[in-house]
Order: sequence, then C-alpha cells, then structure tokens
Amino acid sequence: MLNFHPLTERDLDELRPYFRDNPSRLCDLTVGGIFIWRDYYKTEYAIHEGVLYFKVDYPGTGTMFTLPHGGDIHQAYEQVRAYCQKRDIPIIFYPIPRQELDALVAHFPCARVMCDRDTFDYLYEVQALQYFKGKKLAGQRNHVNRFLRTYDNWRFAPLTGADLPAATAFLDRYAAAVQKDSGSFAEDLDKTRQVLGNVERYGMVAGALWIGEEIVGLSVGEVLGDTLFIHIEKAHRTVEGGYQMLVSQFAQRFAPAGVAYINREDDTGDAGLRASKLSYKPIELLEKYAVTVEEGPCPGREGRWQAVETEILNVPCPCAEKS
Repeated sequence: MLNFHPLTERDLDELRPYFRDNPSRLCDLTVGGIFIWRDYYKTEYAIHEGVLYFKVDYPGTGTMFTLPHGGDIHQAYEQVRAYCQKRDIPIIFYPIPRQELDALVAHFPCARVMCDRDTFDYLYEVQALQYFKGKKLAGQRNHVNRFLRTYDNWRFAPLTGADLPAATAFLDRYAAAVQKDSGSFAEDLDKTRQVLGNVERYGMVAGALWIGEEIVGLSVGEVLGDTLFIHIEKAHRTVEGGYQMLVSQFAQRFAPAGVAYINREDDTGDAGLRASKLSYKPIELLEKYAVTVEEGPCPGREGRWQAVETEILNVPCPCAEKS
C-alpha cells in the first residue's frame, strides 16, 4: 500500500534518479516542475517497490496523481486504484502525455479524458532560439539587434553565489513592476529566490543578462535527455529586446551538444504570454491530459473510447495557432 509523505527540498537527492528519463518532454515531469511548485500544489510522494508516485492537489480540482516513475506501469496503476478505493476518493491522473494516453485508457477502459489548451507546453528547436535565423523569426532577431545597438555594456554569464544580491534586487524590481496579487505569482517569486540560492543542489543551470552592474533578466533551467527545460524566465520589459536577448543567450550558453529541443513551459491562458510564446514559432505544443477513472458498470471499451476521442477532437487544435 502506498504511504505518501510531504515533498521537501531534503528529498532531492533520493528522488533525482527517477527523473533521468523523460521521453514526453513535459515540464511537469522534471525536477524543476515538481519541486518548484511542491508547496503550492501540496505535493506528496511515495516510493513502493521501486516506483515513485506523486500526489498533488491542484486548486479547484482536488487530488490527482502524476504518471508513476519506474517499474511496471500497470502494477503502479493498480497501486493508485487501491489507494483511492481505500480512501473513497476519485482516481484522477494528470498530467498524462499524449503518447501514454492509449496505455492508460486501455488499463482503465471506463475513463473520462479532458485536456486544457492553457496547460500545453511550448517546444522549440534549440537552434531556432539560439540565433533566430530565418524569415519567420525576423521579428525576434530585430529585437536582438535593437538591444545590441542600444546597449554596449551588456553581458550574459552564469549566475554565481556572488551574484545573489544583484539577483535579489532584480526580483524585487520585477515584482514591483508586475504587481500581480495571485498566490501563484508570489509562490513563483519565493521559489525563484530559493532555487537561485541552491542551483547546484537542484541540478539546474542559471544565467543572468546584465547591463553595466545591474541584472535586467535571468533564467533557470535543467537539461534532461535531448531537452533544455526553462523553468524560470524573467526580464525587465522596459529594456528593449531584453527578453529576446535573454532567450537567445541562455539557449546558446546552456544547450550542450545532444540537446535538440527547448521547453519553455505553458502560458497559463494569459493572452499576452500566449502571443509572446507563439511569436517564437514553437514546433509543437505538448498536450497534457487529465484522466478520470469511472468505476462501476462500463458500456465497453470500444464505445467509451470513441466518446473520449470525440471529446479530444473538440478541443481547439493548437496547430492552427502555429502558422
């Protein structure tokens, strides 16, 4: 039986090996995606027979389980079923990548599948973000050129412990300029400060864009397999081309040989952020599905799965927004 514990920073070393393989390239299934938001989502974990389980509470949705890490996936699904049945709570899995959806629904034939465009991750080719080559990225390249013409005393460098006071000052200015009252915004800033002080412990990389002696942008990410995941990306909007310069420089500095893609996470449904991320021309929007298992009499997998597929097809197609 699964025995869950609250997730803390002390658990990093024990759990890190489970994150070495992430074929889905979803940001939610990374060290940063799990640990940065562990308090906000009240994340708990359990390890049973070599399999890692996460239980999270998303605001307004209740308890959900991520895709189990390691071991026999079907036995892991049954462990989740037994846990939920004993506590009389719904069996809900999220986020499930598209390539794992068929196997999950095959195991639980009576399942309701939903997805939300606001949660889809943006995936880019690494070279596209490094240099903004080609006609379709001319706008981003123009922003970089304006930055270079405007500022001759800029530099980009890995963030070190000695830079933490400057990074903290930058975050204070950033928070004052944005002024969002949401709990997620405050949590994001709090965990950004925590990660910046423990970059090596988290197994991440961090870089800052400077103009003179002042940081005007910073990013934090991690490399898993062929993908660089950018978990934190902030810049002063008053600096012309600052965001484009930050994106380009971070990709050039921290995407080693063998990394082909960059995941810049989702847009949370924010119209401005969506327009910005689409302007960088992603090659794919990575879908995330919530699967609710319906126990009891089932009309049969074939009929049920047809209904599920119809529901998926009714979701606005992200491909239309890439052009």
